[in-house]
Amino acid sequence: MESNQSEETALRTIMLLALVGLLDSLYLSYLHHLVAGGGGCPTQDLPGLDCGQVLASTEANMVGIPVAWLGVLGFLIVGGLALDRFLNLDRERTLLNRQLLPLVGLGGCALGAWLTYAEAFIIKQWCPFCLLAFGLTLALTGVALRAYGDDLRAILGR
Repeated sequence: MESNQSEETALRTIMLLALVGLLDSLYLSYLHHLVAGGGGCPTQDLPGLDCGQVLASTEANMVGIPVAWLGVLGFLIVGGLALDRFLNLDRERTLLNRQLLPLVGLGGCALGAWLTYAEAFIIKQWCPFCLLAFGLTLALTGVALRAYGDDLRAILGR
């Protein structure tokens, strides 16, 4: 990262994307429980975009936990790491956040890629809210990699 100003901008962007992702994931969690209780999804009447079918599928749970709640947790972690680093730029203890932000983002991208694959080829329905969460994950990971890619390469030995 070149300067504190550009790092602050990157962190603000990550925090904003994480906040929008958190709200989206909370809404997806609500829909997951609504669909599980027999309710419908707002996109159920749109051909190919029935989020209810996506949220009711076996792929919507991992080890018994709704994937939407994993999204809530992921966006909270990323937002928390970015906020901690933003508030404590001058503290050495937050240097680890510079490495964790892109790593957590890459983990989210891997999970999002699998889930998007499942939507396309297994479930054969798209959930617009899930796609939004994946897009936000890709965006915040891109910002984190641009800002802290050198730090990540340093710990990977490259």
